[in-house]
Amino acid sequence: MAKKKLGICVMGLGIGYLHAKSYSKMGDVDLYICDIDKEKVKRAEAELEVKRAFGTIEEALESPEVDAVDIALPHDMHRDVALRAAEVGKNIMIEKPIARNLKEADEIIKAARRVGIKLMVAEWQRFAPSIVKAREFIKRGLLGKIFLIQVNQLGLFKVGGWRLSRERMGGGNLIDSGIHAVDALLSLGGDVKLVFSQMGRFVLKEMEGEDTSVTVVRFRNGTIGNLITSWGVSTPGPHAYFTVYGTDGSLWEKLGKDGGLYIRSSKLPELGEEPVKVDLPEVSGFEVECRHFVECILQDREPITGPKEARADLEFVIAAYRSAETGMPVRLPLQEAM
Repeated sequence: MAKKKLGICVMGLGIGYLHAKSYSKMGDVDLYICDIDKEKVKRAEAELEVKRAFGTIEEALESPEVDAVDIALPHDMHRDVALRAAEVGKNIMIEKPIARNLKEADEIIKAARRVGIKLMVAEWQRFAPSIVKAREFIKRGLLGKIFLIQVNQLGLFKVGGWRLSRERMGGGNLIDSGIHAVDALLSLGGDVKLVFSQMGRFVLKEMEGEDTSVTVVRFRNGTIGNLITSWGVSTPGPHAYFTVYGTDGSLWEKLGKDGGLYIRSSKLPELGEEPVKVDLPEVSGFEVECRHFVECILQDREPITGPKEARADLEFVIAAYRSAETGMPVRLPLQEAM
């Protein structure tokens, strides 16, 4: 008897299309899809190995063919769909952020724990080769004592639909694509003690939330950091996505021409005085992320970007919003209890 494949239904074919594309390549996965946009469904069926397209979320959740759901829906739908998925025992991956606020996040986390399903948040940058290698170098002590980390996520983003609403989003730029930069910062620096943030809407006047944010960070280990995110920068100047400075060296991911991960370390004298570009595997963070979700289910492992990591990213964002509103630094953890 042939071994049953893992049935995964991708709900939402915006960014979820990249998830669906990744699952479609896996021999041990049956891909199911669900989206109200019929044109997106037709495209996926034409381009990917789709087992079946469901007409509604309820139909997908009720199907015995579906073992797990990949929720790539607007932020305001995350809580309700995740809770319904947990009720029927489906494993869950949710596109970042896990929810709009900590109350919603905690409800999702508790529901998943109660029924014993896997819960993962789609934070693909944890699986990006540059981040993985940078964490390895830091762990090996090649930079000495880390004292400063910078992350910059700059670009021009045309906002429309549900992203225009601050309520549906839970905020603006920072809680949406900016939370990727938050996760990169935390994955490189560790637990955060304090944040001080300033933000505003300068370019994308049609949206209700912020399009730009600047946040200063104090990590619990004493390191300081700086995070800049924006959807309003049409021509970003030359810059690194992230830079880590230590007493014995530094590393950074350069963007644009000659992009890649670079390192300079006095603990590696064979490299010389000039920065050296690091060889990295040419893999997609999306594909590695989706494969990780599948293997966590099949091998009963806990996800790298599980409830703890997802909640920490969101807590940082909520603290940054409070700081921007009050003009004061905000300490972590926040008072909201699990």
